[in-house]
Amino acid sequence: MGERKIYRRLVAVDEVLKLVEDAVPLRPRGEEQVPIREAVGRVLSRNVYARVGFPPYTRSLVDGYAVHSADLEGVYEDRPARLRLVGRVKTGDTEAPEIGRGECAEVSTGAIVPYPADAVVPVEYTGEEDGWVTVYRSVRHGENIDVAGSDVVEGEVIAWRGEEVTPLVVSAAAAVGVEEFWVYRRPRVAVIPTGNELRPLGSTLEYGQVYDSNSHMVYSLVRLMGGEPRIYGPVRDSYDEIKAVVDEALQWADIVATIGGTSAGLEDYVHRVFDSYTPGVILHGVRQKPGRPLVVAAAGEKILVGLPGFPLSCLVSSHLYLAPLISRLHGRPGPAYPEEDVVVQTPLRGQPGMTMFIPAVTARRGGETLAFPLPGHSGRIASLTMIDGFIRIGPRDEYLPRGSRAAMLRPLGLRRYDLNLIGSHCPLLQDLASRAGGGRIRVVSTGSRGGLQALRSGVADLAGTHLLDPSTGEYNVAAMRDMGLTAERGFVLVRGYLREQGFVYRRGEAVSSIAEVAERGLRFVNRNPGSGTRLLIESLIEREAAERGLSPGELRERIRGYSFEAKNHDTVAYLVARGVADVGVAIRYVAEKYGLGFTPIVEERYDVAARREAVVGGLGGRLVEMLRGLPRGPLEGYPGYRADGETGMVIEV
Repeated sequence: MGERKIYRRLVAVDEVLKLVEDAVPLRPRGEEQVPIREAVGRVLSRNVYARVGFPPYTRSLVDGYAVHSADLEGVYEDRPARLRLVGRVKTGDTEAPEIGRGECAEVSTGAIVPYPADAVVPVEYTGEEDGWVTVYRSVRHGENIDVAGSDVVEGEVIAWRGEEVTPLVVSAAAAVGVEEFWVYRRPRVAVIPTGNELRPLGSTLEYGQVYDSNSHMVYSLVRLMGGEPRIYGPVRDSYDEIKAVVDEALQWADIVATIGGTSAGLEDYVHRVFDSYTPGVILHGVRQKPGRPLVVAAAGEKILVGLPGFPLSCLVSSHLYLAPLISRLHGRPGPAYPEEDVVVQTPLRGQPGMTMFIPAVTARRGGETLAFPLPGHSGRIASLTMIDGFIRIGPRDEYLPRGSRAAMLRPLGLRRYDLNLIGSHCPLLQDLASRAGGGRIRVVSTGSRGGLQALRSGVADLAGTHLLDPSTGEYNVAAMRDMGLTAERGFVLVRGYLREQGFVYRRGEAVSSIAEVAERGLRFVNRNPGSGTRLLIESLIEREAAERGLSPGELRERIRGYSFEAKNHDTVAYLVARGVADVGVAIRYVAEKYGLGFTPIVEERYDVAARREAVVGGLGGRLVEMLRGLPRGPLEGYPGYRADGETGMVIEV
């Protein structure tokens, strides 16, 4: 076991690239010549010169007759001119007759303009008969012709060193005879995931293991930036094993990017490996969250980047630091991470001295971009597919109240969504959203209250909810009124469907009450605060505690694992199925999915709160129609779900 390593001096976010540049020259590592059709996205290492002028011959821009413009001075419809036709030139002909004064030649669009004609009369202003052409309008000198070399002359620079090759550059280069480009060599980036818990895709996971996903994200980012990636590993947490793979990668790569093992724990060996090279570690630790345990080193002119292992940390650090390094080695200047001004829709707390990056979803409302932060931590993976970016809270910003303006960093390669559906997790609603068609619906699980908050903030268009009002036995109406989501403010409630909630447990271990969970000492998995299921659990605790002469707090204390929470129904069922917990509360659908026993507690109503305009036509309207179209009664393929006469009704609260 190694000695624990304390972070070196934590550096500021804006210092990282400067420190690297002080230690290692951030310039391309060579050039190569590539065929023109393979060059898009590459950066030119030399100027591109025209081999021929363009156009290479004087050509007509219209179908018509090549003329001397002086022959047509003062010509009008009521005062036409007659010119003798001396020939015809089609597109692709390589010879043309010479024309004199009082003469003309018929030319096609793109055909040679005969010498010394200086204009072309469009055919619609002419009439031809017996070898003579009558012209009914005058033309200016140079009208409707493209003179040889007027666009580009032979030897002229058509693209400069340092420019990125685009389809437009390719088009211009091909037009002047260029067959190949000199471009900077693609930066070679070795990607080395580390960690005893990592397993390759296709293998079977044991509890305590995860698939290696970060390396594929980094690999894709390198490709997106124009680099040449190669994955090594996964590599176990061992100094010798990591050192051997890094040594091998350095024989090929310009940048070696490891993932994981960068913190200060006893099994974090990456910084020790990096420090074995010369000049070694440049920095270890950045004043940011997520992504603090970044380590950067150098081996000669080769760069070593140790990325954090948690997904959000890895994503943020990859975009903030790895992407700009690749960009510089590819011959591009500056960072690769665009920023956008947003208006924050919930209060946010910063941390003095730290730069925070908060994942968020956005919506355009009234000319502004509204940002709604997503709850979670650096280990979350679903956020990677749902976010629009990261709200940046500076090291001096201890608190951002709702309505504050902030910068949001947008990751590369983002997908755009047309509608935000935020709220309680429900497999059926997610399936319906995926089949709505005609656009992209973002589905984010935050719990019922989180969804209603996102709706109130202006970011959500729809919010799945199943919040029971114990005093009336009605679902969702009271919660919407309490949060001001009323018809007067432009909100409606779309009635959904009914679904069974109950105790889930491994078959043969039936559970029928919360008190039984406590009395038998069963391992319980709870739900997150703000979810409708958590409210159901709390109502059971209050009722059963009163029946037994206990306070709710006393009963909670007796429930083993009361504070152990899951974010959705699937997770509850998964943890029970894997034997981590004995019992939880979830919908029947997931009990069937994971082969678990189920004891019904309640048939609850799951609805969709919405902005009124979001369910009038478009994606939201299609989703409402799909709800209305559900067959009444139990829903085939969705155990525990039932549609009734109210399903699909739009109610003003």
